[in-house]
Amino acid sequence: MFLFPMVYILSFLYGLSLLWKKQVTGFLIFCIVGLPIYTHALSVSFMYGFEKIIPLLQAMKEMLVLAALYVVISGLKEKPRLHKVDKLLAVFFAGCFVYLILPIGAYGFHDRLLAFKTLCTFPVIYFLGRFCQSETINLNRIFGYIAIMSVIAALIVLSEVITDRHLHSRTGFIDFQILYFNGEVSGNYGLSWTFEAENGMKRFGSIFNNPLELANAAVISLVAFLSISSYRKYRLEMVNFYTIAFLASLICIIFAISRAAFANYFVVIYCFAWLTRDRKLVRYFHILFLAAVVYVVFFLRGGLFEIIVTTLSFESSSSMGHVIEWVKGINAMVTNPLGLGLGASGYVAAATNDNVGGENQLIIVGVQVGVILMAIYAWAYAQTIISGVKAFRASRGKKRRIIMFVVLVKIGLLLPLFTSYLDSSIYLTYLVYFMGGLMINIMMKSAQPSVYARKVYTTLPLPQD
Repeated sequence: MFLFPMVYILSFLYGLSLLWKKQVTGFLIFCIVGLPIYTHALSVSFMYGFEKIIPLLQAMKEMLVLAALYVVISGLKEKPRLHKVDKLLAVFFAGCFVYLILPIGAYGFHDRLLAFKTLCTFPVIYFLGRFCQSETINLNRIFGYIAIMSVIAALIVLSEVITDRHLHSRTGFIDFQILYFNGEVSGNYGLSWTFEAENGMKRFGSIFNNPLELANAAVISLVAFLSISSYRKYRLEMVNFYTIAFLASLICIIFAISRAAFANYFVVIYCFAWLTRDRKLVRYFHILFLAAVVYVVFFLRGGLFEIIVTTLSFESSSSMGHVIEWVKGINAMVTNPLGLGLGASGYVAAATNDNVGGENQLIIVGVQVGVILMAIYAWAYAQTIISGVKAFRASRGKKRRIIMFVVLVKIGLLLPLFTSYLDSSIYLTYLVYFMGGLMINIMMKSAQPSVYARKVYTTLPLPQD
């Protein structure tokens, strides 16, 4: 078990060594290798009695963000042109900063600062990708690292299934949560309700924080596979290791038992077919979907059938829980359209059992900082997808692969966006927003002439009449 903190520390040191060489790839490698095991690294350290190093382990990710920020800022050679997404996220960050400085809400400055860090980490990560030297990042290698982590996660999930025991029950997870995050034991397996389905089936989280994060990570792995295996042609090409990675992501999504992520897993494949104009894949998808509907309606019975019906009818306890939290959050936003202040919803409020709303990323944002900033957040999310889709048709090579990755991941996380606090997942936040910034980075560079070309153009003599 001590491998978790060791690998986490080694990934930090390796990432830091690359950043020392001005290679922002080091930050991405830490995101892909270190952040999935972040919670296990902390809980195992706690389990073995190394409580004193936990604050250092927690601070390592922020230290690497600051190091990457220095590398990116020092590498800027000219004043960058801003994209619409840049402006939206800058406004969102500035608006949240106002809520941090002003004494708005029931929480003190320290609690507001914690909420601000959770809520506004993603714009900083986005701008790291947006203004980095994109030429130094090898996308094929990055997608390969994602695939490797997916295979490792799948192998551990299979070991959990075979032994019928959660990995989290062996790493001191729940004791760590109780002491540091005011958690409590719930459910039938000594962990929390998150680790089991409504019918009692175990949900596994593998190396990730919980089953929900594993399921969303499986969607990201699927998108990486689609992006890397199709860049030479417009149709899907199943090749060797990435085929294994695809199967690994399927294993992860099955045993995580997340309904939203499972649905989005196939939505991603469908959107990929439309994006690449693969009519054959679209046709197969329609046929399989109709066959699945017929099977569910006329032949499927038992526990799985009940889960599907209660989910669609919002009769399950999980679905009802979502609705109740949504209603509370919406009522709070109607009553206080400018927000209740940082910390009113999310982790800070949950720690004091005073949470207002939840189970929805947009509602959690709106309850804290108001409807206007919530709309700006949603606009930035949608604008990233729209900008990518518009540029995809004419894109080639690296630009095409990064657009495909970001657009499909953003689409693939839409349902979890409405059913969970998505940005609380460190792995998802760091990786997805960095890659989103990198996409806009590459798009903007390809849309403007090079520095050399502009200098030549401006020094040419004007034609004489």
